[in-house]
Amino acid sequence: MRVRSVMPIVVSVMLLAFAVGCGKQEPPKPAAPAAPAAAGPAADGKTLFEAKCGVCHGIDRATARSESKEKWASIVKEMQGKKADWISDADASKIVDYLAADHGKK
Repeated sequence: MRVRSVMPIVVSVMLLAFAVGCGKQEPPKPAAPAAPAAAGPAADGKTLFEAKCGVCHGIDRATARSESKEKWASIVKEMQGKKADWISDADASKIVDYLAADHGKK
């Protein structure tokens, strides 16, 4: 009999706690910062590299080496052959330009 008299009180307290918790207003979340403006073809090449080449390996793999533009072109051409139509010739050219500019032999 005692449990029956305590249950309405427990349920009431739980409902009150729930109502107070749900009624609390959260401050608005700040808007995500705008993406930095692309800095020309190098940014396009980096974006393409991350999207196309990053499927198999990360950018750290490319930054670990320094090659001539011709060697980068050869490597990208080889990668193009691994999956048909994944990297277009136009995209490959931008990727090579990026790699040669940022990770080329100086």
